[in-house]
Amino acid sequence: MIRVHVFVEGQTEETFVRDVLAEELQNAEIYLNPIVIKTSRTGKGGVVSYEVIKKQIQRKCKEDRSAFVTTMFDFYRLPKTFPGISSIPEGGDPYQKSEYLEQALEQDIDQTNFLAYLMMYEFEGLLYSWPEAFHDWFGESVVEQLKRDRDHL
Repeated sequence: MIRVHVFVEGQTEETFVRDVLAEELQNAEIYLNPIVIKTSRTGKGGVVSYEVIKKQIQRKCKEDRSAFVTTMFDFYRLPKTFPGISSIPEGGDPYQKSEYLEQALEQDIDQTNFLAYLMMYEFEGLLYSWPEAFHDWFGESVVEQLKRDRDHL
């Protein structure tokens, strides 16, 4: 059995990890625990301050060393203090930039059970780009609702 704590930006990503990814990975005995990053005492969601999320990630890595810890953050709009952001190579492939920042994040967190992951595209944008992909998990009514929402954006 493998356990993975996944730090996510908001409730949409939390639901996706819990209801879609976790369900699929259970068959392989991989258990996911989504954690919405806490931005203040009362607020949750969004990568607004690297210093705040760094503490949360390191704390989880240390308190549960037998599990992996990862992130599911959007590549774009990361805080200016995010590791590697000030030295990211100009131009070039966006996936190489993402990998560069993932490596910088892993080095800064400095925990052996931490594996960084940055999503190249806004997660919510992916939902609306191909609503039919969700049919098997959520049914026709959800697909139709996503299409209606997209058409009204």
